[in-house]
Amino acid sequence: MITYRMQDKNRSLAALLGPEQQYSFPMGNQDELVRHGVSGMASIHELAAYLAVMAIEAGTPVLVRIEGPLSDDTPCDEAMGEHLTLPTSAEIITDDAEFFDLVGELVDLHWEQGIAFEQLRDIAGERLAYI
Repeated sequence: MITYRMQDKNRSLAALLGPEQQYSFPMGNQDELVRHGVSGMASIHELAAYLAVMAIEAGTPVLVRIEGPLSDDTPCDEAMGEHLTLPTSAEIITDDAEFFDLVGELVDLHWEQGIAFEQLRDIAGERLAYI
């Protein structure tokens, strides 16, 4: 499975490939919600909407494409399309300026105008159709 995620630039891609580090930690550090697998979304536009609604931030964000089998664990945000992958490969997508500009716009649409996740996902799908 191919999934996309945002992470801090300082987290090495090699760390994503190490089985001992393939865990997802929910916001708020609730230990009971730690899941086996690296969190990601099946498409760029789903990731953009997810980041906007969940208000997820990174110090120096990068967009990452990961590939590998799905984990047997259940993602915390499965209803929003989150997947847990056990990466066998990972690469930074360097042409990400348009993506992050769009995420900023989606944040405003969601938090200032109340636009729901599904609508944000559709907007992102139209704007990022080339990816």
